[in-house]
Amino acid sequence: MTSPISSLKRRLLTWLLIPLAVMAFALVAESYFSSKKSIREIHDRMMVSMALLVSENVIKSGGDMLSEDASALLSLSSNERLYYQVLGPDGAFITGYADLPQPKKTQKYLEGYPHFYDTIYDNQPVRMMAMRFLVEGRGAEGWVRILVAQTKTERDDLLLRAVLQSAVRIVLVIGLASLLAIIGVERGLEPLAKLQTSIQKRSYNDLRPINKSMPKEISKVVEALNALLVRLQDSIENQRRFISNASHQLRTPLAVLQAEAELALREVDDPQSIQALESILASTKQTSRLAKQLLSLTRVRGNPRGGANETQFDLVVLARDMTVEWVKRAIDLEKDLGFEAEISERLFRGSEFQIREMLSNLIDNALKYGGDEISVRVTEIDGQVALEVEDNGKGIPEDQRGQVFERFVRLDERAGEGCGLGMDIVREIVEGHDGKIKLLDGKGNQGLLVRILFP
Repeated sequence: MTSPISSLKRRLLTWLLIPLAVMAFALVAESYFSSKKSIREIHDRMMVSMALLVSENVIKSGGDMLSEDASALLSLSSNERLYYQVLGPDGAFITGYADLPQPKKTQKYLEGYPHFYDTIYDNQPVRMMAMRFLVEGRGAEGWVRILVAQTKTERDDLLLRAVLQSAVRIVLVIGLASLLAIIGVERGLEPLAKLQTSIQKRSYNDLRPINKSMPKEISKVVEALNALLVRLQDSIENQRRFISNASHQLRTPLAVLQAEAELALREVDDPQSIQALESILASTKQTSRLAKQLLSLTRVRGNPRGGANETQFDLVVLARDMTVEWVKRAIDLEKDLGFEAEISERLFRGSEFQIREMLSNLIDNALKYGGDEISVRVTEIDGQVALEVEDNGKGIPEDQRGQVFERFVRLDERAGEGCGLGMDIVREIVEGHDGKIKLLDGKGNQGLLVRILFP
């Protein structure tokens, strides 16, 4: 499972979407405070107008309550409940609500400017304004004080609607920006996806440089990867060259040793000497086979499809000819080797030498480890050409079939002169030709069926 830290897409989206979310929160907060300030200023100005209306009406009436016309005008200006109080120059109560909370004597208030404050009256939050008026020649001389209190329900409703409308707009804009950011990241990472697909399509032995047009930031990574592939190719090539040279160097002395051992066997009569020479001869044959298979393996890995030797040939004819070549060996081992073809011909493009090497290893294994009946078969399965080698021997338990492809692993150490490289060579050749290999039970759940499917 990919962790969030290891996902480039998640990291990019995180660095894009988190700032957008913070910006959305900041914009909503700014909308709240600016709307609150605007609504407060508008209603505060209305309260000043109300205070002027109250003071004018009270002074004209000589201290009476507001007239019906003034009360109607105040009720039309706002849906809030309105409380007022008028105090004379000597601080005596003139009219209104006598228990309204009094303001602090701030400098602004003392100079005749409106002073606003929030408080609680009649068990509900209210906004209050206190103001002093200088009255002359109207039956009262001096500073008249006016207090006006207004409930805050309408203010809060207006503020809530303004913030919600602003939040909806901001969320829509941020949501659209987030969607565009996600699409942008997806499109921006497409070159990486194409690079990944290009690498995944390659076989493990394809170490050619990657020739894909990439953005500047990714091209540096591709250049570094190509440099690594070149160094890896050189290292593998040196290893193959060493193994090939070592195999070649071993073949001549081993052939000489085998010939001398066979010659000595014909000239000695001592049973102990014969036994020792037979042991030397068997070990020499096994070592010779190992050198030959190591050489074959290096050739296969160096040229997955035969390189310049890739040709087109008839797979049916090749399988029939290879079976005929192995018939004499099967007769010597008193085994029945046969060929079956359910299709008349099948043109195939690849390395004829490698396909021969692959089929030789399969037939050799069947003769060594299989039963007394071996069949080589070319057929067609689900539109794919299938090359099969089947025997009626003991077979391989299903839980051990994967081990036969491991190098230098032999399930039966007592059988033959094998060295555990044959099936690995087979797998290399099959995968180099884009095929698949399966190990199945033979007919009647007896023996082993090796099925190779080529596209």
